Amino acid sequence: MAIGIMYAFLSALLLGLYALPSKYAKNYAWENTWRGFFFFGMIVIPLITTFLMVDDLWGIYRNIPSWVFFAMFGLSFCWGIGNMLWGFSISSIGMSLAFSLFLGVITSIDTVLPLILVPEGSESVIGTDVGNVMLLGIFVIVSGIALNGYAGILRDKSKNLGGGIKNDPKVMKKGILLCVLGAICAAGFNLSYHVGNNLGKIGDVAELQYGNEPWIARLAVLLPIFMGAALSTMTYFIYTITKRKTWGNYTGKGAFFGLLLILAMAVFHDAALVIYGLGAYKLGELGTSVGFAILETGAIMIANINGILTKEWKGASKKSVTFLAVSLSVLIIGVLIIAEGNYMKIEKDAAKVAEIVQVVKVD
Repeated sequence: MAIGIMYAFLSALLLGLYALPSKYAKNYAWENTWRGFFFFGMIVIPLITTFLMVDDLWGIYRNIPSWVFFAMFGLSFCWGIGNMLWGFSISSIGMSLAFSLFLGVITSIDTVLPLILVPEGSESVIGTDVGNVMLLGIFVIVSGIALNGYAGILRDKSKNLGGGIKNDPKVMKKGILLCVLGAICAAGFNLSYHVGNNLGKIGDVAELQYGNEPWIARLAVLLPIFMGAALSTMTYFIYTITKRKTWGNYTGKGAFFGLLLILAMAVFHDAALVIYGLGAYKLGELGTSVGFAILETGAIMIANINGILTKEWKGASKKSVTFLAVSLSVLIIGVLIIAEGNYMKIEKDAAKVAEIVQVVKVD
């Protein structure tokens, strides 16, 4: 379990850092940066790495029921839409509120549903001691995310930035609605991974039947997810760049340096998801719940550290800094509770196996 937690935190580190290079792509419009990111991160890198590294990819996919791919593609298509809706909501309700609301909803969905959607032959932990501990940990983490968002709002007010928040109640309601809808859609990533890896057993087939290493086997799980998100995101960004006539930014001054930064973003992002997949695998049956909780919590922590290092918190009020410290402490406690729940599950499974072995020996 310790190795799984380590992988989950490493993926969180990379996910928390992946957007940092975008701050230095000075000669690109917003749509140029993110269209390039999605192009490299959802299409180029996944296709090249998966086809080069996974042995007999098509053979693996032929062993998987077609409904698994349809479900994965639909959920990941929603993931792409969710990210865009979240981007729209930022201008209405501000980065801090949008970030905390978005991650709070996603964490709630993506850690609870995998506890319910269990593979055939397995039992849900909901209603058990393990399930109660897991749900408590999820509640604590979501509370920490809410406190973190409030700390950001206080920081923006103390620095007279306003966080981009509009005073118009109608605009606020619209922004909150878009953010919540975006979070519900964006939850499609982890659910798509859960369907492909836990229910469809793509990773197990790639590893056990075709001899791929565990982390390489997870590439076969991620590829259909990337393809679904690529369709929704690329359609939107191609339309936006064409409408705003910003294609020329890719050939203008500083374009090559900008592309290198975008490529670095894509590499960090994709590496984070691959390592997350390996972490979820190492964490066992509840991996997509435990691993995702650690991923999101760790990414928030890293993002806040980035904000401190890049002086986003310089000049912030003492109250906002206090709430920041409290929120990070609450997030750490939540992760520890989640980890304890997973440890309890592993211990119970080991006890069951020992009982079966003992019965067999007696017979």
